[in-house]
Amino acid sequence: MKLGCIYTVFNACELLQGSITQIYNQVDVFVICYQKISNRGNKISASDLWIIEKHETLGSIFLLEFEPDLSLNTKQNELNKHNFALEYLKKLECTHFMLSATDHYYDKTEFAFAKMKAEQYDVTLTSMFTYYKKPTLRLDPIEEYYMPFICKLYQHTQYVKDQWKYKVDPALRLNTKETMYLFEESEIMMHHYSMIRNDIANKFNNAAASVNWMHKIPAFIEEYNNAKAGDQISYFGGRTLIEVEKLF
Repeated sequence: MKLGCIYTVFNACELLQGSITQIYNQVDVFVICYQKISNRGNKISASDLWIIEKHETLGSIFLLEFEPDLSLNTKQNELNKHNFALEYLKKLECTHFMLSATDHYYDKTEFAFAKMKAEQYDVTLTSMFTYYKKPTLRLDPIEEYYMPFICKLYQHTQYVKDQWKYKVDPALRLNTKETMYLFEESEIMMHHYSMIRNDIANKFNNAAASVNWMHKIPAFIEEYNNAKAGDQISYFGGRTLIEVEKLF
């Protein structure tokens, strides 16, 4: 297996190095696919761009800039970005790949085990723990969708608008999916630092789905700033915040 990891990046770059560190010894090639303009037309911050560019000369890490077409909707730009990075990995002769964001974290031991098992399937997926505001606050129960994990990379592999038997983000569905495996929660979980940000307003304003709830952003920010253990979070459908051990 030659495993490539695509990081799709615009903001929250303060989380990037921590995410890479957890899996660095298990991945052969990293591609940081970044954009200077978000899919909503906002400019990247100077601090985020500095963090991205300092990875430029680091051995197995490659930088790849994506330029969104702002005449398209945010989800189509997401899909185009993913396929753009995928073609780059094909040129690097990777046999397997995973798509990640700066806020995706994995336990090192779980990752090594899951990597071996993933070699048998076209697509593997994990459930996820979602964290909110800080690494010791987690949403309960877990969210009812999955994240594609390590997948086989064929020359014809693409992200497509397709139906899957598992609930995943529409921009994360592959056409090569004959064999699929959903890891048990006891095998591996993705730890999603989705809401652990230096700039939470940046997160809300540039989220691909924000077009559906732009008018709610001020209330979401207020809820975030005041959140504590035991609260029910409206942004996540009323899920409860519970205190957990800091893992990363």
